[in-house]
Amino acid sequence: MASLTSSIENFISAIFGIFRNVIDSIFAVFTSILALFQSAVVGVFDLAKSFLNFLFSNIIVLAVIAVGFILYSVALQKNATGPAGKKKAVA
Repeated sequence: MASLTSSIENFISAIFGIFRNVIDSIFAVFTSILALFQSAVVGVFDLAKSFLNFLFSNIIVLAVIAVGFILYSVALQKNATGPAGKKKAVA
């Protein structure tokens, strides 16, 4: 009789173990999804930090390029010529 009681006890314990493992697996999936979103957000902020660091460390070079582009655009507008090589009339 003790073996029957022990067998039933082991069976019920195994059933509860299955349910516990399923619930633990579902919890692990949600934990993994949250970790994925966390790492994605951290990655975006790291990218933004690196981009700003690049801008600040190269601000002089970027400013020289921007000034050169502006001066080039102004020079093109000042010396604008039409398709026949004649200067366009400025209104």
